[in-house]
Amino acid sequence: MNCTRDSSSSRAVRRRRVGLARLRETFAAGELRKFLIGTIAWGTAHQMVTIAQGYIIFEITDSKLQLGILGGAVTAASITMAVAGGIMADRVSRKALLMIGSAITSMAMLAIGALMLSDNLMAWHVQVAGAVQGATLALDWTARFALLPNMIERHILARAVPFDLTFFNLSRTVAPLLWGWIATLHGAEWTYIVICLLFILNFGIASRFRPLENSARLRHAAIWEDVSEIMNIVRSNPIVAGNLIFTAVNALLMGGFIYLLTPFAKEILQVGASGLGQLFAAVGIGAFAGGLALGVTGGSRRMGRVLIISNFLAAASAALFSFSSNAWAGIILALLFGMFNAIHIGLGNLSLQVAIADEARGRLAGIYELAWSGFPMGGFVLGALSAWIGVTPSIIVGASLVAIVTLAMAILNPSLLRLSHRG
Repeated sequence: MNCTRDSSSSRAVRRRRVGLARLRETFAAGELRKFLIGTIAWGTAHQMVTIAQGYIIFEITDSKLQLGILGGAVTAASITMAVAGGIMADRVSRKALLMIGSAITSMAMLAIGALMLSDNLMAWHVQVAGAVQGATLALDWTARFALLPNMIERHILARAVPFDLTFFNLSRTVAPLLWGWIATLHGAEWTYIVICLLFILNFGIASRFRPLENSARLRHAAIWEDVSEIMNIVRSNPIVAGNLIFTAVNALLMGGFIYLLTPFAKEILQVGASGLGQLFAAVGIGAFAGGLALGVTGGSRRMGRVLIISNFLAAASAALFSFSSNAWAGIILALLFGMFNAIHIGLGNLSLQVAIADEARGRLAGIYELAWSGFPMGGFVLGALSAWIGVTPSIIVGASLVAIVTLAMAILNPSLLRLSHRG
């Protein structure tokens, strides 16, 4: 009995030593460090855009439907660019695509800031800028997803992916607090100027990336053959297909939840810009904690089960949030939602990265981003629904549908449930 216990203790100590060694090796990678710094700048900028657009539209129009139109405009642009970006990411420099996305978005955000400073801003201006940001976000996400494995040694991928998401989630904490502080003290128009500067900063960081391997193929098939190849991979691989279904459903319904935070904060919790910023920050803090846990552990040997359970818990947190009657309850539940959602997304992202070869990773990233394009569409769907039945029932409907789909995936996709990977 004692020998068994001693043996188990020794194995646990060895696992901890290996884990700490791999953790140190992960952060010793210079290109990964640059990539993570870029993630903070890029992520903070995009998160500030998401908050600023919804807030400005609601301030100008006081209309949930106009908020939904914004979501629809962002979605249409994201869908268009996701497919094109995925194909380009397997044909041209992924680093160049990142730089192009930041340059275009910085100009669009500068234009909105100038219009606000001159008192000429209209709702359609914000919606057009939202479409531009939606297109460049799709391009950026696709390029970043596909580029990360080119920046690091393969054996640290299991920790690099969650840490990249962790740093992005850190930006989800910084962005709303920074946005709320600037909007309260200096006015919402200056938030757009800061957003512009952050995209310029990311452009400069990306220009210094030195990938360990070249992602651009010297030769490639016709575009229709590239598309056919990635669709065959999606159809034949239950892990890839299952994660893409999860992403599409969660993006649509959980994305709608994020968009409805603005009217929920104003109408139900009755808080202003600062309170709204705290709600978004709570989601970011929870997401940071969830991503950090994955990065430190390097995944989970019961990865599939955790993938399923974390999604159930994220849906439950969103449903409970809808019953919040004060800001503190809302903040706590928003934090739990962010944590469980980040664990689910991190495991799904990692499973996709290890499931496909580099020469097709750009196209998979395009399909993945296509699934994520439902995020702003969730603003349109639940925004329109909330104009009909109210904010609280709309959040409950979205969370319930996520739970139903999660249960169906657990039953119908046993390969996903048995998924295991540990770095």
